[in-house]
Amino acid sequence: MCGIIGYSGDREGLEVLKYGLKAVEYRGYDSVGYYDGTLVKDVGKVDDFLKKVEKVNVPFIAHTRWATHGGVSPKNAHPHKVGKITVVHNGTIENYKELKEQLNHNWNSETDTEVIAALLDKYNEENFLETIKKVISMLKGTFALAIIRDGDPKIYFAKKDTPLLLGIGENESFIASDLIAFLPYTNKFIRLEDGDFGYVYKGTYWINNKREIKEFEGNVEAAFKGSYETFMLKEIHEQLDIVPQVFSVDLSEIRDIFKNNRIDIISAGTSYHAAWYLKYLTNYDVQPYVASEYPYLMRDPEWIFAISQSGETIDTIKAVKKAKEKGAKVISLTNYISSTLASLSDYVIPLNAGIEIGVAATKTFMAQLLFAHNLIEDRNIDEIKEAIKRGLEAPLFDIKREKVFFLGRAINYVLAMEGALKFKEITYIPAEAFPAGEMKHGPLSLFDDNTDVVFFLGPQGRDLAKVNLEEVEARGAHVHKVIFPDQYYTISATVFLQRLAHDHALKLGRDPDKPRNLAKSVTVE
Repeated sequence: MCGIIGYSGDREGLEVLKYGLKAVEYRGYDSVGYYDGTLVKDVGKVDDFLKKVEKVNVPFIAHTRWATHGGVSPKNAHPHKVGKITVVHNGTIENYKELKEQLNHNWNSETDTEVIAALLDKYNEENFLETIKKVISMLKGTFALAIIRDGDPKIYFAKKDTPLLLGIGENESFIASDLIAFLPYTNKFIRLEDGDFGYVYKGTYWINNKREIKEFEGNVEAAFKGSYETFMLKEIHEQLDIVPQVFSVDLSEIRDIFKNNRIDIISAGTSYHAAWYLKYLTNYDVQPYVASEYPYLMRDPEWIFAISQSGETIDTIKAVKKAKEKGAKVISLTNYISSTLASLSDYVIPLNAGIEIGVAATKTFMAQLLFAHNLIEDRNIDEIKEAIKRGLEAPLFDIKREKVFFLGRAINYVLAMEGALKFKEITYIPAEAFPAGEMKHGPLSLFDDNTDVVFFLGPQGRDLAKVNLEEVEARGAHVHKVIFPDQYYTISATVFLQRLAHDHALKLGRDPDKPRNLAKSVTVE
């Protein structure tokens, strides 16, 4: 999970580098670097790195890293240079150790990426496109590559199973992991597909496959914090704005498919919680699966419903591909309808949540919940907005103990799972979720006066949940009840749990937008 930005054109290089690196920083932020004829890289945050950069030549390629192979160190930071070849890479090369053994090279890093640069340098031909074609055929794994060859004015690229886009402007071109890296300069882009390779040079490009130039028509301002302290807080408040857009999607055909078929739902992280929300909320014959485990559990699916806010989640994409091999039809729910997941799907449902920068999903999760309501035609827009407002305005409580548990029954257990995930990922405090009825089967041994318990008390399953709540209180735990009116309780509680995590992260001096060891778009296994 890393961010790539490359530029070829007449614009000032430093300007593009600064904006581009900040735009893709959410994809990885343990180290950063660029190559413009000189290799410059280091560990740490983009802001600190950029303070030391005074001039950048064009063309350049740059990278923000989230470590996979090799620790966080300057030598492992990207770009990697071997001979005349410099590479930035997102993805993982599964056979890099075998390839290393075949190459006579003194390795300068612990990464799999350096192997790619070494291969490109070894087979470097006058027709460099043939070199790229040869080398990528040798790689097993996933990759998005941006490449500079010394003495050659072009920036080369190749893509497989992880996102890479071209931005096409007047007399300038961009290569990036995300649209927002070049949207201030051009709204015209090409989303590369698996197996694509080629080059850009100023306003021109060449791709080995025919690809269509598209135009982005969304709100670029969504990529900036504005007056908010963090992107996460901004995006929590933007949940009010997305309600009409989510419900504007016509689901009549999708609704019929759900009514008449058994459907496996595959997803990961927050999207997995949304899958369970859909199961609890509806009477449809659906079964959620963790995407990375689904290939081991899959039988003979006829229909797959894949949920991924980015549309690039590697576990979900690989599970979808295996299901398609067995003949399954695919419905996808994603915030990016031009994503890899969307291209694999028979039906694509847009989340319509707008650009989300914060690593911890907020408004995209809300959009997933609202999709579930839209699917069963439970969509009173005014009342849902009021429920969101209640979640935004409710007073927060303090979590002070070293053990934190989130509990609920029925659909409230989904809130508990999401609440624990949000809390642990941005506060770094261990937090666990349990179905409230499961406490007596083991977890109750953990509860004492050094325990904080967040208890969701929505209408579904509430009577028995109150019994469980008394069991917790009897063990001396400090219980915080999440109480809202029954009408769209889950919507209010979702906003509340997001604010709770955000508030405590700030109190602890954490950065909610960039939690350690995590990245927004999970494109590696």
